Amino acid sequence: MAFVRYVTEKNVKEELLFCSELETTTKDVMAKVEDFFDKEKISWASLCGVCTDGAPAMLGAKSGFQTLVKDKAPNLVTTHCFIHREALASKTLPDGLKCAFEVVVKSINFIKYSALNTRLFRKVCEDLNSEHKQLLYYTKVRWLSRGNLVARVFELRDEIKIFLETAKPELAVHFENVKFLSCLAYLVDIFEALNQLNLKMHGKGNDIIQFVDFTGAFVEKLDNWKRKVANGNFDMLHSFACLSDVDDEIRDEVADHLGTLQTEFKSYFPEISRDAFTLVRNHFVLLLNMWMTSCKMNYLTLEIFRLL
Repeated sequence: MAFVRYVTEKNVKEELLFCSELETTTKDVMAKVEDFFDKEKISWASLCGVCTDGAPAMLGAKSGFQTLVKDKAPNLVTTHCFIHREALASKTLPDGLKCAFEVVVKSINFIKYSALNTRLFRKVCEDLNSEHKQLLYYTKVRWLSRGNLVARVFELRDEIKIFLETAKPELAVHFENVKFLSCLAYLVDIFEALNQLNLKMHGKGNDIIQFVDFTGAFVEKLDNWKRKVANGNFDMLHSFACLSDVDDEIRDEVADHLGTLQTEFKSYFPEISRDAFTLVRNHFVLLLNMWMTSCKMNYLTLEIFRLL
């Protein structure tokens, strides 16, 4: 699917350009676009930017779609989907948190593996008057999946422990472990923050400047959270702060993960590290800089004449 954004006399419009079946590789995508441009007599010179989404093949240096389009229009600006980049930047987990997440997934898969286990677990939840009666599957291709999954497990952690004590004792012991519960609580908080950032980038009405603001503010938030965690302040991590026993090892691992997230986001979003939109944000800033530069030049000229 190809969408187009163009400028009219009154405003900027966005519409579906065309939709075509992908038959082979990324080169086929380029062939489809070329055929459409030729058929509709659209000049490549009219193209000023392209934004891609999906597989890394779209960004390949030799045969990626962006590279092939740049051969046709060398001066265009290329970007990649902010939502996809946010998902990639947030994938990295340290070993401790990764192991805790794997235990969560194994527990869910065991409970939902058979219809009998699902019914028995629902009965446990009903007997304990739980708000929820079932767990959620983890789906890698859905970027909000991790946050919703761990939040549900954290809410039903007591019910899961009771069910696994007889059905799968080797998994039940994790839900009695303070370190595991601390990792689970932190995952709930950080995935919730990542999901909120992800949802801000959905829908129409936003532009690349707003996306840069969202990600830039999130990176600054991570830096602030890292400093607070290092000082033993967990108030911004609501689920994590509810636990009374948080040892130094867990605190250091949380601080390291926040620092890693910050580094990953800066790597995937280089836009937030440079002031690329100053002119668009505030025309007065550019004029002020030009005026200050002019004043310095005039002052330098006067000094030269005074010395002469």
